[in-house]
Amino acid sequence: MNIWGADTEQVLDQARALRTGDERVTALREALDPVVASVAWTGADADAFRELWQGCSTQIQELAAQLGSGAEGLAREAAQQDAASDPNGQVDPEAYDGLLGGESWSDVINFFERIGDPFRDTVDTESLGGSYADANPDWAPEDVGTTEAEIRVAQMQQGTLGDCWFLAAIMSAQQTDPGQLAENIAARGSPPGADGWEVELFIDGQWESITVSPEEITNDGAMQVRGDTRGDGEPGFMSVYERALINAHEGRPSAISADTPAAGIEMITGRSTQTSSLGDQPSFDEYRAAIDAGQPVTVMTDPILPLGEASDDLVAAHVYQVTGYDESSGEIILSNPHGRNSAAEQEVRVDPSSPHFAKDIVQTGIGE
Repeated sequence: MNIWGADTEQVLDQARALRTGDERVTALREALDPVVASVAWTGADADAFRELWQGCSTQIQELAAQLGSGAEGLAREAAQQDAASDPNGQVDPEAYDGLLGGESWSDVINFFERIGDPFRDTVDTESLGGSYADANPDWAPEDVGTTEAEIRVAQMQQGTLGDCWFLAAIMSAQQTDPGQLAENIAARGSPPGADGWEVELFIDGQWESITVSPEEITNDGAMQVRGDTRGDGEPGFMSVYERALINAHEGRPSAISADTPAAGIEMITGRSTQTSSLGDQPSFDEYRAAIDAGQPVTVMTDPILPLGEASDDLVAAHVYQVTGYDESSGEIILSNPHGRNSAAEQEVRVDPSSPHFAKDIVQTGIGE
Protein backbone atom coordinates (compact mmCIF):
# COMPACT_ATOMS: atom_id res chain seq x y z
CA MET A 1 0.00 0.00 0.00
CA ASN A 2 1.32 3.46 -0.92
CA ILE A 3 1.40 6.04 1.86
CA TRP A 4 1.62 9.76 1.22
CA GLY A 5 3.06 11.50 4.25
CA ALA A 6 3.70 9.80 7.57
CA ASP A 7 2.39 6.47 8.86
CA THR A 8 0.05 7.91 11.49
CA GLU A 9 0.10 4.76 13.62
CA GLN A 10 3.87 5.08 13.96
CA VAL A 11 3.52 8.79 14.71
CA LEU A 12 1.02 8.00 17.47
CA ASP A 13 3.31 5.31 18.90
CA GLN A 14 6.06 7.91 19.15
CA ALA A 15 3.63 10.38 20.72
CA ARG A 16 2.67 7.80 23.34
CA ALA A 17 6.35 7.17 24.11
CA LEU A 18 6.92 10.90 24.64
CA ARG A 19 3.83 11.19 26.83
CA THR A 20 5.06 8.22 28.92
CA GLY A 21 8.40 9.97 29.32
CA ASP A 22 6.61 13.14 30.41
CA GLU A 23 4.69 11.21 33.06
CA ARG A 24 7.76 9.36 34.35
CA VAL A 25 9.92 12.48 34.60
CA THR A 26 7.10 14.37 36.32
CA ALA A 27 6.62 11.52 38.80
CA LEU A 28 10.35 11.49 39.58
CA ARG A 29 10.40 15.22 40.32
CA GLU A 30 7.26 14.99 42.47
CA ALA A 31 8.82 12.11 44.45
CA LEU A 32 12.16 13.85 45.04
CA ASP A 33 10.88 17.35 45.88
CA PRO A 34 9.40 16.39 49.29
CA VAL A 35 12.40 14.20 50.13
CA VAL A 36 14.79 17.10 49.69
CA ALA A 37 12.50 19.45 51.60
CA SER A 38 12.13 17.07 54.55
CA VAL A 39 15.86 16.46 55.25
CA ALA A 40 16.80 17.71 58.73
CA TRP A 41 19.86 19.68 57.65
CA THR A 42 20.79 23.29 58.35
CA GLY A 43 23.69 25.54 57.52
CA ALA A 44 25.36 27.04 54.47
CA ASP A 45 25.95 23.69 52.76
CA ALA A 46 22.31 22.71 53.28
CA ASP A 47 21.10 25.99 51.78
CA ALA A 48 23.46 25.59 48.81
CA PHE A 49 22.25 22.02 48.22
CA ARG A 50 18.58 23.03 48.31
CA GLU A 51 19.27 25.88 45.91
CA LEU A 52 21.07 23.47 43.59
CA TRP A 53 18.15 21.03 43.77
CA GLN A 54 15.65 23.77 43.07
CA GLY A 55 17.49 24.48 39.82
CA CYS A 56 17.51 20.78 38.96
CA SER A 57 13.81 20.48 39.77
CA THR A 58 13.00 23.37 37.48
CA GLN A 59 15.02 21.81 34.65
CA ILE A 60 13.25 18.48 35.15
CA GLN A 61 9.90 20.26 35.00
CA GLU A 62 10.92 21.98 31.77
CA LEU A 63 12.04 18.66 30.29
CA ALA A 64 8.67 17.08 31.16
CA ALA A 65 6.89 20.01 29.50
CA GLN A 66 8.98 19.56 26.35
CA LEU A 67 8.17 15.85 26.23
CA GLY A 68 4.47 16.54 26.73
CA SER A 69 4.50 19.27 24.08
CA GLY A 70 6.21 16.91 21.67
CA ALA A 71 3.55 14.27 22.29
CA GLU A 72 0.76 16.76 21.64
CA GLY A 73 2.46 18.05 18.50
CA LEU A 74 2.85 14.58 17.02
CA ALA A 75 -0.75 13.68 17.89
CA ARG A 76 -2.00 16.83 16.16
CA GLU A 77 0.05 16.04 13.06
CA ALA A 78 -1.38 12.52 12.97
CA ALA A 79 -4.92 13.79 13.48
CA GLN A 80 -4.58 16.36 10.73
CA GLN A 81 -3.28 13.74 8.30
CA ASP A 82 -6.04 11.28 9.27
CA ALA A 83 -8.64 14.01 8.72
CA ALA A 84 -7.15 14.86 5.31
CA SER A 85 -7.33 11.18 4.35
CA ASP A 86 -10.96 10.78 5.43
CA PRO A 87 -13.61 11.70 2.82
CA ASN A 88 -15.58 13.62 5.44
CA GLY A 89 -12.63 15.13 7.27
CA GLN A 90 -13.47 13.15 10.41
CA VAL A 91 -11.21 11.37 12.91
CA ASP A 92 -11.82 8.97 15.79
CA PRO A 93 -11.07 10.73 19.12
CA GLU A 94 -10.54 7.36 20.80
CA ALA A 95 -7.30 6.90 18.84
CA TYR A 96 -5.79 9.99 20.48
CA ASP A 97 -6.86 9.41 24.08
CA GLY A 98 -4.48 11.13 26.47
CA LEU A 99 -2.28 12.56 23.70
CA LEU A 100 -3.83 15.97 23.13
CA GLY A 101 -3.38 18.90 25.47
CA GLY A 102 -5.82 21.62 26.44
CA GLU A 103 -7.25 23.07 29.59
CA SER A 104 -10.54 21.23 29.27
CA TRP A 105 -12.45 18.49 27.46
CA SER A 106 -13.92 21.32 25.39
CA ASP A 107 -10.43 22.18 24.10
CA VAL A 108 -9.86 18.60 22.95
CA ILE A 109 -13.28 18.23 21.31
CA ASN A 110 -12.89 21.57 19.54
CA PHE A 111 -9.47 20.55 18.24
CA PHE A 112 -10.90 17.48 16.53
CA GLU A 113 -13.72 19.57 15.11
CA ARG A 114 -11.38 22.34 13.88
CA ILE A 115 -9.16 20.02 11.86
CA GLY A 116 -12.24 19.01 9.86
CA ASP A 117 -13.32 22.59 9.10
CA PRO A 118 -11.53 22.81 5.72
CA PHE A 119 -13.46 19.75 4.53
CA ARG A 120 -16.92 20.89 5.61
CA ASP A 121 -19.29 23.56 4.36
CA THR A 122 -19.83 26.69 6.39
CA VAL A 123 -23.08 26.63 8.35
CA ASP A 124 -25.39 29.18 6.75
CA THR A 125 -29.00 29.69 5.74
CA GLU A 126 -28.68 27.64 2.57
CA SER A 127 -27.08 24.66 4.34
CA LEU A 128 -29.97 24.65 6.81
CA GLY A 129 -32.72 24.29 4.22
CA GLY A 130 -33.18 27.93 3.29
CA SER A 131 -35.01 30.78 4.97
CA TYR A 132 -38.18 29.91 6.86
CA ALA A 133 -39.58 33.34 5.98
CA ASP A 134 -39.17 32.67 2.24
CA ALA A 135 -40.85 29.28 2.51
CA ASN A 136 -43.64 30.61 4.75
CA PRO A 137 -44.55 34.13 3.58
CA ASP A 138 -47.40 34.35 6.11
CA TRP A 139 -45.06 33.81 9.06
CA ALA A 140 -44.80 36.81 11.39
CA PRO A 141 -41.46 36.96 13.26
CA GLU A 142 -43.14 39.01 15.98
CA ASP A 143 -44.99 35.80 16.92
CA VAL A 144 -41.77 34.29 18.29
CA GLY A 145 -42.35 34.22 22.03
CA THR A 146 -39.53 35.83 24.00
CA THR A 147 -41.18 36.59 27.35
CA GLU A 148 -40.21 34.61 30.43
CA ALA A 149 -43.60 32.88 30.49
CA GLU A 150 -43.41 31.92 26.82
CA ILE A 151 -39.84 30.69 27.10
CA ARG A 152 -40.62 28.58 30.16
CA VAL A 153 -43.21 26.44 28.35
CA ALA A 154 -41.66 26.24 24.86
CA GLN A 155 -40.60 22.70 23.87
CA MET A 156 -37.31 22.09 22.08
CA GLN A 157 -37.02 20.37 18.71
CA GLN A 158 -33.43 20.01 17.48
CA GLY A 159 -32.86 20.47 13.76
CA THR A 160 -30.17 19.02 11.53
CA LEU A 161 -27.24 20.64 13.33
CA GLY A 162 -25.25 18.63 15.89
CA ASP A 163 -25.52 21.39 18.50
CA CYS A 164 -27.23 19.32 21.20
CA TRP A 165 -24.63 20.60 23.71
CA PHE A 166 -26.01 24.11 23.18
CA LEU A 167 -29.71 23.23 22.93
CA ALA A 168 -29.64 21.01 26.04
CA ALA A 169 -28.10 23.94 27.92
CA ILE A 170 -30.98 26.14 26.74
CA MET A 171 -33.42 23.52 28.02
CA SER A 172 -31.70 23.44 31.40
CA ALA A 173 -31.94 27.24 31.62
CA GLN A 174 -35.63 27.08 30.66
CA GLN A 175 -36.17 24.98 33.76
CA THR A 176 -33.84 26.79 36.16
CA ASP A 177 -33.76 30.42 35.02
CA PRO A 178 -36.09 31.27 32.10
CA GLY A 179 -35.89 34.90 33.19
CA GLN A 180 -32.25 35.09 32.14
CA LEU A 181 -33.07 33.62 28.72
CA ALA A 182 -35.75 36.30 28.32
CA GLU A 183 -33.39 39.08 29.43
CA ASN A 184 -30.76 37.96 26.93
CA ILE A 185 -32.98 38.14 23.86
CA ALA A 186 -34.31 41.53 22.78
CA ALA A 187 -36.87 41.79 19.99
CA ARG A 188 -36.22 44.67 17.55
CA GLY A 189 -38.61 46.74 15.50
CA SER A 190 -42.31 47.48 15.69
CA PRO A 191 -44.01 45.23 16.48
CA PRO A 192 -41.15 43.66 18.50
CA GLY A 193 -39.41 41.01 16.43
CA ALA A 194 -40.34 42.46 13.06
CA ASP A 195 -36.73 43.58 12.53
CA GLY A 196 -35.13 40.62 14.27
CA TRP A 197 -33.46 40.16 17.63
CA GLU A 198 -30.34 40.87 19.68
CA VAL A 199 -29.07 37.86 21.66
CA GLU A 200 -26.47 37.88 24.44
CA LEU A 201 -24.11 34.87 24.60
CA PHE A 202 -21.12 34.38 26.90
CA ILE A 203 -18.19 33.65 24.59
CA ASP A 204 -14.51 33.48 25.52
CA GLY A 205 -15.07 34.97 28.95
CA GLN A 206 -17.30 37.89 28.02
CA TRP A 207 -20.85 38.68 26.96
CA GLU A 208 -21.32 39.35 23.27
CA SER A 209 -24.38 40.82 21.56
CA ILE A 210 -25.30 39.04 18.31
CA THR A 211 -27.85 40.27 15.78
CA VAL A 212 -30.26 37.82 14.15
CA SER A 213 -32.58 38.81 11.31
CA PRO A 214 -35.92 37.12 10.55
CA GLU A 215 -34.53 35.97 7.18
CA GLU A 216 -31.81 34.00 9.00
CA ILE A 217 -34.28 31.68 10.73
CA THR A 218 -34.11 28.44 8.73
CA ASN A 219 -36.30 25.53 7.77
CA ASP A 220 -33.93 22.90 9.16
CA GLY A 221 -32.80 24.68 12.30
CA ALA A 222 -34.00 24.27 15.87
CA MET A 223 -37.74 24.73 16.24
CA GLN A 224 -40.48 24.89 18.83
CA VAL A 225 -42.54 21.71 18.94
CA ARG A 226 -46.00 21.99 17.41
CA GLY A 227 -48.46 19.29 16.43
CA ASP A 228 -47.65 15.60 16.12
CA THR A 229 -44.85 15.58 13.54
CA ARG A 230 -41.49 17.27 13.18
CA GLY A 231 -42.81 19.09 10.13
CA ASP A 232 -45.31 20.88 12.36
CA GLY A 233 -42.53 22.66 14.25
CA GLU A 234 -42.41 26.45 14.18
CA PRO A 235 -39.71 29.02 14.90
CA GLY A 236 -39.35 29.79 18.59
CA PHE A 237 -36.92 31.60 20.83
CA MET A 238 -34.52 28.61 20.54
CA SER A 239 -34.40 29.18 16.75
CA VAL A 240 -33.11 32.69 17.41
CA TYR A 241 -30.58 31.54 20.01
CA GLU A 242 -29.25 28.86 17.66
CA ARG A 243 -28.82 31.36 14.84
CA ALA A 244 -27.01 33.68 17.24
CA LEU A 245 -24.57 30.84 17.94
CA ILE A 246 -23.99 30.41 14.20
CA ASN A 247 -23.54 34.14 13.57
CA ALA A 248 -21.21 34.59 16.53
CA HIS A 249 -18.81 32.06 15.00
CA GLU A 250 -19.36 33.05 11.36
CA GLY A 251 -20.75 29.63 10.56
CA ARG A 252 -17.56 27.77 11.50
CA PRO A 253 -18.62 24.09 11.89
CA SER A 254 -16.17 23.28 14.68
CA ALA A 255 -17.63 26.00 16.91
CA ILE A 256 -21.18 24.80 16.39
CA SER A 257 -21.42 21.06 15.87
CA ALA A 258 -19.83 19.62 19.01
CA ASP A 259 -18.81 20.64 22.50
CA THR A 260 -19.22 19.62 26.12
CA PRO A 261 -22.13 19.95 28.54
CA ALA A 262 -20.21 22.57 30.51
CA ALA A 263 -19.45 24.67 27.43
CA GLY A 264 -23.14 24.99 26.61
CA ILE A 265 -24.21 25.90 30.13
CA GLU A 266 -21.47 28.52 30.46
CA MET A 267 -22.34 30.09 27.10
CA ILE A 268 -26.00 30.41 28.07
CA THR A 269 -25.66 31.39 31.74
CA GLY A 270 -22.29 33.14 31.85
CA ARG A 271 -21.46 31.26 35.04
CA SER A 272 -18.80 28.68 35.73
CA THR A 273 -19.72 25.02 35.45
CA GLN A 274 -18.36 21.93 37.15
CA THR A 275 -17.36 19.11 34.81
CA SER A 276 -17.18 15.45 35.85
CA SER A 277 -16.07 12.70 33.49
CA LEU A 278 -16.24 8.90 33.14
CA GLY A 279 -15.95 7.15 36.53
CA ASP A 280 -15.68 10.37 38.55
CA GLN A 281 -19.23 11.59 37.98
CA PRO A 282 -21.81 12.71 40.54
CA SER A 283 -23.68 10.28 42.74
CA PHE A 284 -27.47 10.16 42.74
CA ASP A 285 -27.46 12.34 45.87
CA GLU A 286 -25.25 14.93 44.14
CA TYR A 287 -27.48 15.03 41.07
CA ARG A 288 -30.52 15.38 43.33
CA ALA A 289 -28.92 18.19 45.34
CA ALA A 290 -28.05 20.12 42.18
CA ILE A 291 -31.57 19.74 40.77
CA ASP A 292 -33.18 20.73 44.07
CA ALA A 293 -30.92 23.79 44.23
CA GLY A 294 -32.10 24.92 40.79
CA GLN A 295 -28.76 24.35 39.06
CA PRO A 296 -28.67 23.57 35.32
CA VAL A 297 -27.48 20.02 34.64
CA THR A 298 -26.68 18.30 31.35
CA VAL A 299 -24.93 15.03 30.49
CA MET A 300 -23.16 13.58 27.43
CA THR A 301 -23.43 10.00 26.21
CA ASP A 302 -20.61 7.77 25.02
CA PRO A 303 -19.22 9.22 21.77
CA ILE A 304 -19.04 5.87 19.99
CA LEU A 305 -21.80 3.65 21.38
CA PRO A 306 -23.51 3.59 24.78
CA LEU A 307 -23.14 0.09 26.23
CA GLY A 308 -24.72 0.45 29.66
CA GLU A 309 -28.16 -0.47 30.94
CA ALA A 310 -29.90 2.39 29.10
CA SER A 311 -28.01 1.91 25.83
CA ASP A 312 -31.10 0.92 23.82
CA ASP A 313 -32.76 4.27 24.57
CA LEU A 314 -29.76 6.63 24.31
CA VAL A 315 -28.36 8.42 21.28
CA ALA A 316 -24.55 8.20 21.00
CA ALA A 317 -22.43 11.38 21.24
CA HIS A 318 -25.48 13.31 22.42
CA VAL A 319 -26.10 15.80 25.21
CA TYR A 320 -29.27 15.54 27.29
CA GLN A 321 -30.79 17.80 29.91
CA VAL A 322 -31.19 16.29 33.37
CA THR A 323 -34.75 17.31 34.24
CA GLY A 324 -35.30 15.49 37.51
CA TYR A 325 -34.88 12.31 39.51
CA ASP A 326 -36.85 9.34 40.82
CA GLU A 327 -36.26 8.91 44.55
CA SER A 328 -37.77 5.42 44.60
CA SER A 329 -35.54 3.97 41.88
CA GLY A 330 -32.43 6.09 42.37
CA GLU A 331 -32.51 7.17 38.73
CA ILE A 332 -32.00 10.55 37.13
CA ILE A 333 -34.32 11.59 34.30
CA LEU A 334 -32.89 12.80 30.99
CA SER A 335 -34.70 14.83 28.34
CA ASN A 336 -33.66 14.64 24.68
CA PRO A 337 -33.41 17.94 22.75
CA HIS A 338 -34.53 16.07 19.63
CA GLY A 339 -38.06 16.65 20.95
CA ARG A 340 -41.15 14.57 21.47
CA ASN A 341 -41.79 14.08 17.72
CA SER A 342 -38.39 12.50 17.14
CA ALA A 343 -37.91 8.77 16.56
CA ALA A 344 -35.51 8.73 19.53
CA GLU A 345 -36.77 8.36 23.08
CA GLN A 346 -37.72 11.72 24.57
CA GLU A 347 -37.22 10.67 28.20
CA VAL A 348 -34.56 8.25 29.40
CA ARG A 349 -33.75 7.13 32.95
CA VAL A 350 -30.27 6.17 34.10
CA ASP A 351 -28.95 4.96 37.44
CA PRO A 352 -25.76 6.78 38.57
CA SER A 353 -25.05 4.03 41.10
CA SER A 354 -24.87 1.35 38.42
CA PRO A 355 -21.35 0.04 37.69
CA HIS A 356 -22.24 0.43 34.01
CA PHE A 357 -23.28 4.10 34.28
CA ALA A 358 -20.01 5.36 32.73
CA LYS A 359 -20.62 3.12 29.70
CA ASP A 360 -23.69 5.23 28.93
CA ILE A 361 -22.85 8.67 30.36
CA VAL A 362 -19.28 9.90 29.96
CA GLN A 363 -19.57 13.47 31.17
CA THR A 364 -21.74 15.72 33.35
CA GLY A 365 -21.93 19.49 33.52
CA ILE A 366 -23.46 21.21 36.56
CA GLY A 367 -23.80 24.98 36.48
CA GLU A 368 -23.87 27.37 39.40
